[in-house]
Amino acid sequence: MAKSFEAVRAVAQQFDARAQRETVPVRAAFIASPTGATPPPLTQLLRGGRGGAVKIKLLLSMLWVAAKEPYDVVFPSRSWAKLLGLGEDEAKGAARVNAAIRRLVEAGYLKAEKRPGQPSQLFLLNELGNGESYSHPGLAWEAVKGADARTRRTTPRYVRIPVEIWTHGWIAALSGPAFAMLLVLLESARGKEPRDLWFAPSVAAARYGLNEATRKKGVDELESFGLVSVGQALVTRDDLSSKRRRNTFTVHEDNFGKDPEQQAVPLEAVAPLLRS
Repeated sequence: MAKSFEAVRAVAQQFDARAQRETVPVRAAFIASPTGATPPPLTQLLRGGRGGAVKIKLLLSMLWVAAKEPYDVVFPSRSWAKLLGLGEDEAKGAARVNAAIRRLVEAGYLKAEKRPGQPSQLFLLNELGNGESYSHPGLAWEAVKGADARTRRTTPRYVRIPVEIWTHGWIAALSGPAFAMLLVLLESARGKEPRDLWFAPSVAAARYGLNEATRKKGVDELESFGLVSVGQALVTRDDLSSKRRRNTFTVHEDNFGKDPEQQAVPLEAVAPLLRS
């Protein structure tokens, strides 16, 4: 029987009423390494021991909710636990959130100010984990309006994550690898319609830092939910070259607005992917 995410959606609607935004801006460099020299923050958090998925989901959830200056949140840990689907045991769920918060503070993603008898006031720092104060990534683009093409090309990009990921319960339904791969595919679209996306395994490893097993697990799960479909494109330079095929990925954004329990199919029914 498919798991119900009614409780997740209920608390997400309350968060949504506070945030009042349609998309969540995330700096592209959080997802993809600009140089490939070091893994991006997304991959570092996912690799960072037990609770990597909780840290990623919690940080992005705070980016969603802290929509205005001073970019702070003061909600109790049990509320975040419910949003992330950790609320079946309230105490354990809150403990996992508290552990994730401590690690995000230590790593320079959040700043915490304790309040006697109340939840700590948490302030966003730059999601690249550099300890700098947070600012909306769109402000950099506002500053270069009317600038030349070269200036605009060097302005840091950001990705818009649809709020349906939260309001329909996907934030709780998706595993860490699946959520990471969804972010990777949205980033790789570079603001265009996310259709027929592709990247060579070597490029994916350098740019996103995710190994093939993680990519495969994530894509398989996304396909099982109908959020992504996988196709193949023929790669042939000329008539004398041998025929090769590469996997392509299309993100079905319309399905973000559907409930996970209505979309799920058994993972064993999904064909093996990412063989290239």
